[in-house]
Amino acid sequence: MSKNIRFAFLMVVSLFAVSANAAPVAYSVNSDSLTGDSLYLIDLATGIDQLKGKLDAGIEYRTDTEGLAFSPGPESRLWGIDDPSETLFPINPENGSIDYREDIQLPPFPSGPNNELIGGNDFGMTFACDGTLFFTSVKSRSLFRRDLNGSITTVGSIGSLGVNISAIAAIGNPTMLYGLGNGLLENGSTDSPNLYSIDVSSGVASLIGPLSVTNAFKYNEAGMAFDSDGGLWAITDRSQINSQKSQILSINAETGTATLVAETLNEIGYESLAIAPPANCSIQNGLDDEFEPIPTLNLAGLLSTVLVLMLAGMVFLRRAF
Repeated sequence: MSKNIRFAFLMVVSLFAVSANAAPVAYSVNSDSLTGDSLYLIDLATGIDQLKGKLDAGIEYRTDTEGLAFSPGPESRLWGIDDPSETLFPINPENGSIDYREDIQLPPFPSGPNNELIGGNDFGMTFACDGTLFFTSVKSRSLFRRDLNGSITTVGSIGSLGVNISAIAAIGNPTMLYGLGNGLLENGSTDSPNLYSIDVSSGVASLIGPLSVTNAFKYNEAGMAFDSDGGLWAITDRSQINSQKSQILSINAETGTATLVAETLNEIGYESLAIAPPANCSIQNGLDDEFEPIPTLNLAGLLSTVLVLMLAGMVFLRRAF
């Protein structure tokens, strides 16, 4: 085999290796199961979902876990938030087990439109780089934060979001917070299938853009998270739309436009998403332009890799001849 053929072969193999790693794996919970919530590991590129185990505390199961997120730091843990019990709790990602002694009881939340006191929050949650936990409640259309000292406060005022948001994701330092609006209302009409930026001081959500200008993505609620390279992903719950499988979306954080990547293979009813601890934590305000992270796992990263390989090949061939 000539040197040129060997080089071409290696270049093709490298491209396949990069493509195979174009999407990360993530965790989600099938919160619509009639037998209790279960944790799944999902390949976001293919939709293959692998059962890790029930959210079993030994004395009870969680029944409506609608938010997941990884905490920051070297001792990062996977956390979930349960709607009926209004508790925050860590999860063993290997088998889904939980220890009820580690439950953190949240304060009572404002009642819903029908004086609903328990449930209906459809929580979304995410950690910031400094360990602050942000979570949303659809019931009151509000953003809340849990600080390092354990205190929980309303960001802005009750109802500041102004839209039904059950999925949020944070990135960077200082914190940039994004929210994904619910797709459908309970009566089946379109709700707010858009990407929003959320002010972490006022709790006000500002429209970035729709997932699709043709409203191509039909879903009820969703989960959303950034990967370690700054790529934004979502998984949508379509269980109430003729029991359809969940869709995995890649979202452009600048425009809100979503691209369908895959559908889950086995399960339906995913409403949460956790991929990695908070990303871009070392980037400070004013340094973004000078120190731009290389997005190795998204489209830009793939194109950059292809370009580097092509340039290397040109140099090699030029020297060979």
